[in-house]
Amino acid sequence: MAEAGGGTEGAAGCVQRAYLYLVRDVEVSGPPFASSDLAAMAFDPDEVTRLTGLQPTESSRSGDRVSGTSRLRRFSQWTYELPEVRSYDTEEVVLALLGAIEPYAEGIHAACRTLGMRAGVMVVITMYGDRDTDDGGLDVSTASIAYGAQTLRRLTLLGLSVEHDQYVFLLD
Repeated sequence: MAEAGGGTEGAAGCVQRAYLYLVRDVEVSGPPFASSDLAAMAFDPDEVTRLTGLQPTESSRSGDRVSGTSRLRRFSQWTYELPEVRSYDTEEVVLALLGAIEPYAEGIHAACRTLGMRAGVMVVITMYGDRDTDDGGLDVSTASIAYGAQTLRRLTLLGLSVEHDQYVFLLD
């Protein structure tokens, strides 16, 4: 069972978060990206929001100024993310996201079809371990990344790909 909030409080553990993303469905030659690639990947995040009916947790447009800097964003971005939870069970995290976005399935499909986009789920898994003081070995419990047939059907009905980013940190 997942526990909200991801702080490690000095103990080994695993926290996960999942988010829905929509990006332009284009073939590019990079990275590094040519200016023509960046132009092909650009989109209006407000239009994605209008079509999906889902309010993003984060969005930005290519060319927008990065807050507090003089830099300009290279990529457009649109994501809907749930809060990080303490859990070793990746399917549990994905199921929570599916429950939140399935009511917007028609809008997600409309945005993909109308704007030439593709949608996916990114699961970010952060595992914290420690070093055994007796023998110097590492102690890291890893996440369980497995999906049942019903979860795979739900992802498929939404036309979603699934990606995983994994990070391991040793606690001091």
